[in-house]
Amino acid sequence: MGEKDTIQKTLESYNDVFADIVNVLLFNGERVITEDSLTDAQPFSMYKMDGDVRNQDRDVAKYWQNNECIRIGFYGIENQSVPDKDMALRLFGYDGAAYRAQLSEKKQTERYPVVSLVLYFGTEQRWSAKRNLKDRLKINEKLSPFVNDYKLNLFELAWLTDEQIAMFKSDFHEVVEYLRAKRLHIRYEGSQNQLDHIEEILELFRVMTGDNSFHDIQEEILTEAKKTTGGVNMCEVIQAIKTEGRAEGRKEAMDKILSLFAKLYALGKGDEVQKATNDREYLKKLMDEYQK
Repeated sequence: MGEKDTIQKTLESYNDVFADIVNVLLFNGERVITEDSLTDAQPFSMYKMDGDVRNQDRDVAKYWQNNECIRIGFYGIENQSVPDKDMALRLFGYDGAAYRAQLSEKKQTERYPVVSLVLYFGTEQRWSAKRNLKDRLKINEKLSPFVNDYKLNLFELAWLTDEQIAMFKSDFHEVVEYLRAKRLHIRYEGSQNQLDHIEEILELFRVMTGDNSFHDIQEEILTEAKKTTGGVNMCEVIQAIKTEGRAEGRKEAMDKILSLFAKLYALGKGDEVQKATNDREYLKKLMDEYQK
């Protein structure tokens, strides 16, 4: 399991984030599911193949319950970074196992629906694989009317509209905003929405961007969050990273200049140092010359 997958699952496992994802993508932003109506479901099931018992694992799974703690639904989330041509077969197996498990539930007499969402995190290309079971199968035309179909509830996060993105109220808003910016090749500035899961968001952005600054700034951001009642937002995080980056850049540039001057003095060219301190263009010329 990759680090990115693990961190994605950790963030989505929070009930507020999970409910937000389902409410926006399935119910157009209506707050149908509340975080206190969700409980964790077992994310794995077993099946037998060639005489061996094997596990199949969902990414995140939750039960949706009413006030009497009666289950009224089962939701699963699957994360995909690249299109998977057999995704419909995989999900059909997951959902089938969740339905089969209801037969062994002693206290639950009513059967409830199973709904799976596929979250596509790709930004370079749209989902190109089949979105339903029958399109993936080679079916004799006479048999086709009798083959039950199964379609994916697939959501291309980087292609959501501005209106859809604005519906997200949890920290997942920042994830979708970033994916959209990456697809459009525009700068991601972060929103002013308060972050509830700061460590998880910073770690996820670290692995998504490959920028360790999101990890390096974490202690400073967490300290600031504890000091302020309003918490911290992603806009402030991005600004802090920029400030730290500029400071590190200035230090690195000064170290290079001092190294150059030491080299010139060692070569008996102190007059060059004097000239460079008064002429920025000449300093740049020397830097280019001695760093080749």
